[in-house]
Amino acid sequence: MSLTVSDCLKLPSLRSAKVIAGHKGLSHIVNNVSVLEIYDAELFSLEAPVNDSDMTLTSFRAIADNYELQCKHIEQMHSLGDAAVVIYYVGIYLKEIHPSLIETADRLGFPLIIMPEGRIDCFYREVLYDVYKAIFHAKNKEKDLINNVVALFSRLPEDRKNLTNLLRLISDSLKCTVLLSDTVMNNVCLSKYPASNDITASDIHQLYEKTGCSDSHGAESLWQGRVLRIFRLPFTVFEYRNFSIYAIDEFGSLTMDDMYDVVELLEIFSKLWNLDADNILENSLISSILDGDSEKMRQISTKLSIDIRTINTSVFLRPSLIGLEPQGKLRLQREMVQQIKSCSEGWGKTVIVDTYESLIVSFIMYSSTDNTDREYLQEMTERLDTLCTNYTISFFPCDNKAEETRKTYLLYSETIPLAISIFLDRKLFSYGDILFAHQCETICREKNDSFRICRNILKPLLEDADSDALLETLSVYYLDASCEVKATASQLFVHRNTIQYRLAKIHAITNFKTDDFLSNNLMYQAIACYRLHPELFEV
Repeated sequence: MSLTVSDCLKLPSLRSAKVIAGHKGLSHIVNNVSVLEIYDAELFSLEAPVNDSDMTLTSFRAIADNYELQCKHIEQMHSLGDAAVVIYYVGIYLKEIHPSLIETADRLGFPLIIMPEGRIDCFYREVLYDVYKAIFHAKNKEKDLINNVVALFSRLPEDRKNLTNLLRLISDSLKCTVLLSDTVMNNVCLSKYPASNDITASDIHQLYEKTGCSDSHGAESLWQGRVLRIFRLPFTVFEYRNFSIYAIDEFGSLTMDDMYDVVELLEIFSKLWNLDADNILENSLISSILDGDSEKMRQISTKLSIDIRTINTSVFLRPSLIGLEPQGKLRLQREMVQQIKSCSEGWGKTVIVDTYESLIVSFIMYSSTDNTDREYLQEMTERLDTLCTNYTISFFPCDNKAEETRKTYLLYSETIPLAISIFLDRKLFSYGDILFAHQCETICREKNDSFRICRNILKPLLEDADSDALLETLSVYYLDASCEVKATASQLFVHRNTIQYRLAKIHAITNFKTDDFLSNNLMYQAIACYRLHPELFEV
């Protein structure tokens, strides 16, 4: 079982100590023992990290004549998660224990312990040795990370119950550096052990990627001359977003069971205390929009101080991840997100960007009539091309309501594979492309009058001896080359005269008129349906 304040009072060096206040806190867990003989308000600021349930030894010598500061000292130690305070040399440095100090400790349920008064033969080193020995024995006897952290976190004041402090308690308990990150390292929360450790989140990602594996016993990697074991465990929490927890172990004591315990702790506290760092809220904003949850969208956008009314365009980036190892996929997605953010910030754009399932989703303020916006989009694609050329971008303006954006997302998810099958070399897709692909699929699936007409338009070509060449030319001409002879010839690697000859033959066989708008639309639709489902056109 975990070591408590009450257990510590039974140790040889503390048997003569006396609890004079805060008896309700005797069940507090003790994970560390420390000495503090200075007083500095900055050490106890709201930004200061919490302690891992320290039993603090002090004589209050620096503030011996100021009982108000002594009370404040007690309050701040309590707010940092300390377990108890042991005061030495009462009657020597500290002349007496002021009643207000006792009242403060009782009010907080914070054990106030004094060593024998007037004695100078009580030494810090004796308590340090006994308590650390007892802590080591207790941890070896029963390792219970979850109950330990739950007890410590629950004791913190409400304003300190946040994700950063939860990870700090986990990190201190496991004696390892812990990193919480989303799939593309867009949002991270890092707790280092020791606190002076200079490793960064980027260092941890790079070290893990270099290992090229996810060894269940931890993958070894060399960093600054030291061999580290790196653990990673992906999981889903925080508004159903995908995250990974990383741990850096330098002592060889960490196991995957510890990692599962950490995930369980994150799941517990994300529900009980609704934990969400501001940088993780952006993930929830994107999911709330795509899930069509207007209420959650408004709540999160308000908390992030984002005027959601200025976001009028959804941008779905779909990179090809085929053939990439898991680390390679994560690296590519992370770099693409960073490039989109960097480019948008450079152009002064309001942008929310993150991964969602296999996509990279952005919400921006966009105006198609603004030349600077077109330049912005051109720069973005140029940047992305340096990372990966096999991707598509789909722009959907005028969806400024969560419900409408969700409908667009569902239509996009269902239809983008069809659009890619029709427009083979296209990178940029619009509403029109998506709706056209959806229409073609409906025509082919239902085999209605529109399908009958499309099939009849192409039937003479299908029966011609040169059907393959004619149909390929027609497909490229309409769907890939914007009806330009030169571009068609270039893509098919033939002379432009060849293309002109084939087009003339197609017109003659089908009695098709290029100067008629409606006829052009019918041919465009027919060849798109053929490219989508050629098996349905067999004669």
